Amino acid sequence: MALEKNQFPGIHSKISKNWTSAIKIVFLGFAVMTPLLMIIMSIIILSSKVIIEVKILILVLTLLVIWLFVWLLNRQIQKRREKRITRIVIDSQGVHDYSNQELVRSLKYTELMPNPENGKYDVFIHSGQDTDMTLCFYVSDPATHEIKLQGFALNADFVITNGNALKKHFVKGIIIFRPDLKIDPGVFDLYGVTEITEV
Repeated sequence: MALEKNQFPGIHSKISKNWTSAIKIVFLGFAVMTPLLMIIMSIIILSSKVIIEVKILILVLTLLVIWLFVWLLNRQIQKRREKRITRIVIDSQGVHDYSNQELVRSLKYTELMPNPENGKYDVFIHSGQDTDMTLCFYVSDPATHEIKLQGFALNADFVITNGNALKKHFVKGIIIFRPDLKIDPGVFDLYGVTEITEV
């Protein structure tokens, strides 16, 4: 497949409002039911003939859970004030996160760096024991001017239905715009990227 650098198409994230709403409803249900059930359990235990030490322990536990609930609710309200990522675009420049129409942050192909430890690959898959397989690469930190390892994460506030297509397109962009970087063959296998040649 031959692609010209100036004809590299940009693709956008596709979100599922239904899945996003369903997940939010489930978490909201847990967030409301947990303190409510703790209060009901406390009332039942306080009115029973249980020893006073158990009553005090249950009351303290209930207050801690309610405090945690209020704290989490406060964090969610503060998070809503921040810019929420509503759209991700991958084009000939790199990856761009948007909040509605406003650009929040970008990762450009020019910011990708070779492995500073002279490793085998510059772009590779990291599979931790407790995490999913993550596409990893090295970037230059503008604040410290150090090269650091970074994983490719889709940090949107919605469920993205074409996440693998976005990652595949990002890998294609690396192949075209950064042919100097060495890519682990496992990346090609995982995302189904076939050989791309420039014209």
